[in-house]
Amino acid sequence: MKIRLFYKIYALSLVAVVVSMSIMILMVGYFGYFNFREYLIKSKMQEITWLADKLGEYYETHGNFDEIKQVMEHPEKTMAFNPPPFPFGGDKDNKHEPIKEIEMLKKVFLTKDNKLNIATFIHFRPFITIMDADKKLIIGDHYNKDEFVFIPIEAHKKTVGYLGLRKPPQVTHPLALGFLRQQLSLMLFSAVIIIVLTGILSWFFAKKLLAPVPVLINATKKLASREFDIDIKQMSNDELGDLAINFRKMAQDLSMYEQKQNRWISDISHELRTPLSVLLGNIEAMQDGVRKMDVDTMNILHGEVSRLIKLVNELHEITMAESDNMRFKFAPVSVQQIAEEVVELYRSRAEEFGFEIRTIIRSGDTLVKGDVSRLRQVFINIIENSLKHSKSPGVIFISCMENQVGVTTTIEDTGPGVSDDQLCMLFDRLYRSDTSRNRETGGSGLGLAICRYIIEKHGGTIKAVSGGMGGLRIEIILPGEDEHE
Repeated sequence: MKIRLFYKIYALSLVAVVVSMSIMILMVGYFGYFNFREYLIKSKMQEITWLADKLGEYYETHGNFDEIKQVMEHPEKTMAFNPPPFPFGGDKDNKHEPIKEIEMLKKVFLTKDNKLNIATFIHFRPFITIMDADKKLIIGDHYNKDEFVFIPIEAHKKTVGYLGLRKPPQVTHPLALGFLRQQLSLMLFSAVIIIVLTGILSWFFAKKLLAPVPVLINATKKLASREFDIDIKQMSNDELGDLAINFRKMAQDLSMYEQKQNRWISDISHELRTPLSVLLGNIEAMQDGVRKMDVDTMNILHGEVSRLIKLVNELHEITMAESDNMRFKFAPVSVQQIAEEVVELYRSRAEEFGFEIRTIIRSGDTLVKGDVSRLRQVFINIIENSLKHSKSPGVIFISCMENQVGVTTTIEDTGPGVSDDQLCMLFDRLYRSDTSRNRETGGSGLGLAICRYIIEKHGGTIKAVSGGMGGLRIEIILPGEDEHE
C-alpha cells in the first residue's frame, strides 16, 4: 500500500506534537508534585522562624541549651505538661504524622507572658529537633538528616544551633491535592487544544508545502512521454519552487537538445547523400554503358570518395569535441612559428587558386601553452575556407603579433563576406551562410565549429567579423603560457 507524502508529513508533525505534549505533561506532573512539596516545606519553614528566634533569645539569656537538654533527658522531673488537643490534623500517638498547621504551635510553645515553654518540646520530638552549633543532637529522636530541613538559630549575631522540621512524606492536604489535580487537568485540556490546532495548521501547511509536487509529477509523466511543452510556474520561494524552475529549464534544454539532434541527423544525412548519390550515379552509368570507365570518370569517383572521407573524419572530430574526448598534447609553443609554417605550406596552393598571401608576422618571446598539431589544424581550416569561399583573384592577409595577454592572429580575405546577423552563427556545426559558401565548394560546415572547440580548449577566443577588405576576418586570441590555466 502506497502512502502519499502528504499523509507522511502530516502524521509526522502530528505525532511530534502529541509526543512532545505527553512528555511535557508527564514531566510537569511528576516534577510539579515534588516542587510543590518543596514549596510547602519552605512555606512551613517561614512560618516557624519565630521559634528559631525564640530559641536564639533563650540562648542569649542562658548562654547554652543545657536546661533544654536536661528536660529532654529527664522528662519525669519536669512539671507535668498536658498540651491541648492537637489542632494539626493528625493523631498525637502517630509520631510519623507530619505537623500540618505550624502557626498553631505558638499557642503550645509560648506561655501567656510570651516566653518559651521548654517542656513542650518533649511532645514534638518526632517532628521537631534541635542541634547545637556542632550539629550534635539536643532535642529529638534518632533521625535521618534527609528527612529534616534546618533553620539556623542565631544569638549575638552568630549561629549557635539549628532548628529542624520534619519534611512531610507526601502531599496529603486536600487543598494541595486539589490544586495539583486542577493544574494537571488544565494542562491536559491545553494539550488537547494544542493538538487540535496543530492538526488543522499542519494540514493546511502540508497542503501548501506540497502544492508543487502534483504539478511536478504530471510534468515528469509528460517528459517521460517526450512531451517537452511543459510550463511550470514558480509556486513557492523555497527548494520546491527552485526545483520547479530547474525542472522547467531542464525540459526546455531537452527540447532544444532533441531539436538539435534531429537537425544534426538530418544535416548529416543530407551531407552524406550528395557524395553517395554522385558515386551511385556514376557507377550505374558505367554499368549501363552510358559512361566509360576512363581516367576522367575515375577522377570524379576519387574526388567524391575523398570528399566523403573528409566529411566522415570531420564528423568524427566534431563528435569527439562535443563529447570532450578530443586529445591534446600541450607544451610551450610559438604561434608565430606555426603561422609561418602554414603560410609557406599554402603559398603555392594559393597561387593555383589565384590568391596572394600577405603576412605581418612578428616574432617575439611570448609562448603559448598549446598543441602544435591542433593549432596548425585551425590555421589550415581557416585558410582553406578563404581559398574555397573567396572570389579569385584575391588576397588573403595573415597577421600574428603579441599583445598584453598573449598572441593575436587574424586571417582575412577579400570576400565576399557574410551579413552581420550571420557572423555569430558561422561557428555552429553544419552552418552555411549563403550559396558562396556551400557544399559545391567542398565545405561541410564543420571546420569552423572544430576550430572554435580547439581554441576554447587552449583558453583562447575566436570570432568572425566583417573585414576591411570586403571579406571575412577571423580573429584568434591565445593567452600566453603564464596566463593559460
